[in-house]
Amino acid sequence: MGQETPFQERRRYVRLKTCVEVKYTVIGKPGGIQSLTKNISAGGLCLTTDEKLSTETPLQLELKLPDLKDTIRALGRVVWQKNFESGGKEPKIYFDTGIEFTGISDFDRFNINRYILEHVEPVK
Repeated sequence: MGQETPFQERRRYVRLKTCVEVKYTVIGKPGGIQSLTKNISAGGLCLTTDEKLSTETPLQLELKLPDLKDTIRALGRVVWQKNFESGGKEPKIYFDTGIEFTGISDFDRFNINRYILEHVEPVK
């Protein structure tokens, strides 16, 4: 038997730390909000917001990957949120927001995964 470790990696997809433009809209509310990702995978993403969102909040997402001419559209849900304070003279509260894709085409998931694999640093 192999050794057990106290931490088990639960992620299904490779995650890439990257800053990608994303527009999110809370389903049922008018208008969308522009943001940037902190990281992305074929299963979801983390973005920074200035609004508190409840867990399970359904979102419509539009991502623009630099290498792809078409916009990726997906549905997602908030799975976690963690607040942090910006620096400077007038600090402001922001939220890192973890989002799981709940509706995305196989083609768009493939394109996200391809983008990640093309930009991930190889382990040495």
